[in-house]
Amino acid sequence: CCWGGLCATPLYDQSVGAIARHLREYHVQELSMPWMGRTRGCCQWSSGGMLCGMEMYLDNFAKHVATVHFKSTALTCPHCDKIFSRTDSLDRHIKESCR
Repeated sequence: CCWGGLCATPLYDQSVGAIARHLREYHVQELSMPWMGRTRGCCQWSSGGMLCGMEMYLDNFAKHVATVHFKSTALTCPHCDKIFSRTDSLDRHIKESCR
């Protein structure tokens, strides 16, 4: 884990659920309070000495880390090898623009 640049815990399970549990337990305790999910915050993921800093709702942190930093939700178009982070985006690409 690279949250805040200080956590050395390895994240073997890079699913959104596992990342959410880790963030809730070690870094963003507000995630355990449902009413705090719509509070905004900045991603504290640090890579190569650079802080991500992207602003989003707290309850989107885990999906963001999985998608952007781990790329564990990546889906590849079977026709052109373009990469997508969401199933609906891949489906739309196949139907509308990948020929």
